[in-house]
Amino acid sequence: MSVSNLSKEFFKLIDERIGPFDRPFQFRPFPFDAGGSLNFLTVGAKSGEPFTTYISWDLFGHEKQKHGKLGRYELLAVCDDENWCIDVLTQIGRQGLDAVIESGDTFDIGPLVKPDAALQGVIFEDAFQTKLRCWVLSKPCGLLRCIGVTRPELNFSRKHGVPALIERLKLANIYPKTMVQRQGSVDLAA
Repeated sequence: MSVSNLSKEFFKLIDERIGPFDRPFQFRPFPFDAGGSLNFLTVGAKSGEPFTTYISWDLFGHEKQKHGKLGRYELLAVCDDENWCIDVLTQIGRQGLDAVIESGDTFDIGPLVKPDAALQGVIFEDAFQTKLRCWVLSKPCGLLRCIGVTRPELNFSRKHGVPALIERLKLANIYPKTMVQRQGSVDLAA
């Protein structure tokens, strides 16, 4: 099975498990490969709720994407700010063309955002994993969840691990959302 056919199967599974995707699909006029932003499929953008699920579209079949344990992947974020997702996840996508990004990793976005921006980092976790059949082999693939975090939360996750921070975000009813204008960090007292 070609990468293109694997991609179709992958997005069909996501549409069934995460979706359904909002339609019509909207794509950026300037392609990711030519330096433009990632394209995103959305779930719930027209629901009237403050959060939309964004799923990147350009990475799974990209020949330069570095594959770790998750295999081929796309990025997923549940966020209240489309522009933040486009900007930050595009930078993460570009990083994934040069280095492996895994569940449990962190990404400092301080250089990408204003110094007074509430969110200064992103943590990663596996959101969805599957294996797709490619000829006689099964190929791993999935979604890598991206969650925006404050500077103290980023530092905490680097010291105690992303799973420990995720537990704190769950207790604060923040997980799995990215609240771009969130003021303050979750309780990080040991």
